[in-house]
Amino acid sequence: MISKIHLFYSVFLKSILTLFIVFVSAVFYSSCDKSTEPKTSEDEFGAEIDAFVSGHMNPEGSGFAIMVIKDGNIAFAQGWGMANIAAGVPFISDTPCQLASLSKQFTAMAILILYERGLLNMDTSIGEYFPDFPVTWADITVHQLLTHQSGIPNFTDLTQDGVAGFDGLTNEGALDLVLKNYTLEFPPGEQAQYSNTGYLILVMLVEHITEMTYSDFLEETIFGPLEMNNTFVRDETAVYPQDTALPYNENNVLYEYDCYTYGPTGIYSTLNDLFKWDQALYSNQIVGQSTLGLAFTGYTGGDNNFGYGWMVSSYRGHPSYRHGGFSLGFLNYIFRVPGKHFMYLMLSNGGVFANNGFDTWTNDLMDKIFAYYL
Repeated sequence: MISKIHLFYSVFLKSILTLFIVFVSAVFYSSCDKSTEPKTSEDEFGAEIDAFVSGHMNPEGSGFAIMVIKDGNIAFAQGWGMANIAAGVPFISDTPCQLASLSKQFTAMAILILYERGLLNMDTSIGEYFPDFPVTWADITVHQLLTHQSGIPNFTDLTQDGVAGFDGLTNEGALDLVLKNYTLEFPPGEQAQYSNTGYLILVMLVEHITEMTYSDFLEETIFGPLEMNNTFVRDETAVYPQDTALPYNENNVLYEYDCYTYGPTGIYSTLNDLFKWDQALYSNQIVGQSTLGLAFTGYTGGDNNFGYGWMVSSYRGHPSYRHGGFSLGFLNYIFRVPGKHFMYLMLSNGGVFANNGFDTWTNDLMDKIFAYYL
């Protein structure tokens, strides 16, 4: 009896051991298969991205384009839809598009150039240059304007809704709106609250110190040296190139307005030009890296953690820098991870994106791209 029981348990234990070995082997080889499984080729991945975006886009509607920069090269770039629906102009990597608030990084760079030249300090008070400003603004510093800590009301909160609020609006007109409502939202330096007005004043400072127009100064110091030949400031003197992206609403109806505010917004650029901009940020071509580090420092904490023209965060342990750009009919996004030599760019002229904000299928697209390249 004992031998039969012993034999039963021996067979049982052998069976269990066999099953365990089979299970462990399966898990081991499965993990080996995953680790040795070849990564999807870039061509195959590009085809997947094209199919994903095409499934969400009307090819005859407003446009959308992305670029992925990795290790100093354009890893992926493609556009879908139209820059100009009526003229049948496609949205491509060379399409000039309104950058909206992505423009702020160029205004911040203009200030850093003046700083490196010794023409201003970050603790310079704007009252020194603009004595006619309200007395409560006098001690606001350049640093506080750059980091949205000035307390000055945001002019876009004071405009009318829709096209009527932006059509024909100039920097002077926008500032006049604020000067009629000049009470500070909070004492300077005590909080951070997004204010496009601060970047209007920074442009005024650049023009005052250099005695040049903002457009000419950027052309001389940034756009020209970097050969960003399709990048320009949309002020009252600028003329749209024929292939410029026009703004559309969610029904692909053209928003007909001309807005002339610049500094917080107002720069037009292309994906290919922004590739040149990205690469220059790794060098000393515009300013030294120590000076550039001021832009890429987070000063305010919180979800946005404002630097100079950028929002500072981290991605998988690496410092990262991002900013969104929204204007009527435009929605853009930039995300850099310099430690991984990576940048993602998105430009669009479709109200379908603008009206839904960043929480659209474009988030899923970014997730796919980040998972593949990072």
